[in-house]
Amino acid sequence: MFRSKNFMIVLVAVLVLGAAGGYYAYSEYNRRNPEMADVKAAFSLSNTEVLQAFETDLTKANQQYLEKVLEIGGPIKALEQDDKGFYTVVLGAEESMSAVRCVIDSLYTQQVATLKTGSMVRVRGLCVQYSADDMGLGSDLILNRCCLIK
Repeated sequence: MFRSKNFMIVLVAVLVLGAAGGYYAYSEYNRRNPEMADVKAAFSLSNTEVLQAFETDLTKANQQYLEKVLEIGGPIKALEQDDKGFYTVVLGAEESMSAVRCVIDSLYTQQVATLKTGSMVRVRGLCVQYSADDMGLGSDLILNRCCLIK
């Protein structure tokens, strides 16, 4: 009887832990990133301000901006569309080699398709990478999952 009672306790504990682990795995598998339109930006800057910050002090700018949601405004230098139909809005002055590259969330593809180069726009996205200018080709700041701000 003693062994049977211990076995039942262990069996129930294993089943409860298995169910809890299964629920956690299911919720993590189905977790979605929040829409950038609903996320508050940590910083709101112009494209020239944020690029200047990275060019002036890379270490400080990395600590301050990387992995943060930024809202960046500026003129559209270029609109790029890949072979799958995804857009990247390139913000920056026409004469500058440096730019902020905003990879647009697919939810906003139709909005981006109506934009024109040279027009002013505000974009919110997650700052993921800064590629420094090592060869005189210009620096790029990359924002992912971007949305347009009206």
